[in-house]
Amino acid sequence: MLNDLYIKKFIVAHNIHQIFIQSFKSLLNQNTCEDLDIGNKNILIETENLDFELLDEDAITFKSQIDKDGNKIGYYRLVFSLNGELIDESFVIY
Repeated sequence: MLNDLYIKKFIVAHNIHQIFIQSFKSLLNQNTCEDLDIGNKNILIETENLDFELLDEDAITFKSQIDKDGNKIGYYRLVFSLNGELIDESFVIY
């Protein structure tokens, strides 16, 4: 069920790239650097090549690395139900 064509269609149909960008901006705006355990908010995510994984047959997770000054410092992950509803997010700094 979880093949590349399905994933590409899911990403387009549910505007996953845009949701990633909006959710990440919102996270940065609503939290302090201390809350996020980062020195400053000059960090980026890559949304063109998202990693994905099927979670328990009814959810899909997409993950993007977080970069600071060209170095991978963590990841940002969004979990969606198979109908495209955002159900969880994770912000992890190594």
